[in-house]
Amino acid sequence: MLFNSVSYLIFLPVTVLLFWLTPQKWRSAMLLVASYVFYMFWKPIYGVLIFTLTAVNWIFGFLIDRSEKHKGKWLALALTTNLLVLGYFKYTYMTRDVLNDMFKTIGLHQLPAISWEIVLPLGISFFVFEFIHYLVDIYRGDKPVKSFIEFALFPSFFPTQIAGPIKRYQQFIPQLKFDKKLNVQEFNEAMELIFFGLFKKVVLADTLGIAVTRCFAHPDMLTGADFWLATWAFTFQVYFDFSGYTDIARGSALLMGIKVPQNFNLPYLSGSYSEFWKRWHITLSTWLKDYLYIPLGGSRLGEVRTCVNLVITMTLGGLWHGAAPHFVVWGFYVGVLLVLHRMWRKVVAHSRALEKVVETKVFHIFAIALTFNAHALGLAIFRANNVPEGLLVIGKMFNLQPAAEGLANWQPAIMNTNGSIIYPVLPLVLIAMWIMQIALANSKEKPGILPKYFPGFKPAYLAVLIAMLLIFSPDVTPAFIYFQF
Repeated sequence: MLFNSVSYLIFLPVTVLLFWLTPQKWRSAMLLVASYVFYMFWKPIYGVLIFTLTAVNWIFGFLIDRSEKHKGKWLALALTTNLLVLGYFKYTYMTRDVLNDMFKTIGLHQLPAISWEIVLPLGISFFVFEFIHYLVDIYRGDKPVKSFIEFALFPSFFPTQIAGPIKRYQQFIPQLKFDKKLNVQEFNEAMELIFFGLFKKVVLADTLGIAVTRCFAHPDMLTGADFWLATWAFTFQVYFDFSGYTDIARGSALLMGIKVPQNFNLPYLSGSYSEFWKRWHITLSTWLKDYLYIPLGGSRLGEVRTCVNLVITMTLGGLWHGAAPHFVVWGFYVGVLLVLHRMWRKVVAHSRALEKVVETKVFHIFAIALTFNAHALGLAIFRANNVPEGLLVIGKMFNLQPAAEGLANWQPAIMNTNGSIIYPVLPLVLIAMWIMQIALANSKEKPGILPKYFPGFKPAYLAVLIAMLLIFSPDVTPAFIYFQF
């Protein structure tokens, strides 16, 4: 059941209505049933999987908490269990292919083909990370959740079940007391989030996606200029798609008085790559820091080890995104950029002249543009079907002479899709969307320019969003990009 489907537009209001009609002490159970209906709507058998994993991890939590001598052993067994389940469903095919390539190189017999189909359960990467956080935090001294129903709702809560945000149980479980009454202000905020999220997904991300798909389907036929525009378009597509999903998830949860974490904070206004990862997919980047980077040693073991830890963390973060070599390469690229930025900060710290340059507004604008394009370049690999294709795209982007010739006589191929009027103004759309992120209340740090000075703007804006959803919605809308992870 997709957030942008008719099924969900029926499921959500029915669930919210039943939630507020249900007595307070039964609301957790009611939401648990609704969440399993939501999940099993896709493939009923995997409801058994998430229930089994939930029960096993609930028991592991108590074993870790109550064992003085064997905490570490129970934690190791629990983590191994979760990672083996994730590995089987997500990485079996990739592991077989990598081993076969190695065996072929050294002249050994290849592994036989897998005779059964392994279907990746929706959301498994996200709820396994939530289980790991729960187990590790209990090992570190936090207390396990006593109520099985409340614990079962933690990974299965339908607004965040498929693609996050990745929750922390210390913030989520206390909200299940449901001691708040229906709040009109929260209801209005929730509806704004849902409509804004649908607008991002259906009108912006899916529209940009048509052009991006066409371009990456024929990487050998297009110029460097085409690929720069396509990569920028994909950069915004990913943002609007995933932040749109997050808005809908947060809004859906808020309709029942539950607050889930924010995942984005104006990432394309970041002045450095380190700052970018504090604003982009916030719940994943903080999870990687708390449960991978810091356990590896963080920045406590010297500069070289710190850089190695950064690269390992982000490379594994890339592998988390997908079971394919190009995701690993993308993660490695991210880690290297974080290391380079760390080195740059040290250079600046030892030069007063550089410090003065860095503090200027002109340099800040340059830094924002550089960070955005560094991220976009990585997404060229992320979007490609494999590493060679990603390298082909990047090679064309930096083959400057053909790119210059292409710009001189540009008939942009990706703008002529189906004769749609949106594509001739695609660059203007990208610029407008960047400005929109500054002007509207989409940041936890700034209230937004237009709503602050024009209180009547939001209702009119929402009306425009709804009208555009009705006018520009395609007949068939694809799933959210992060559903595949």
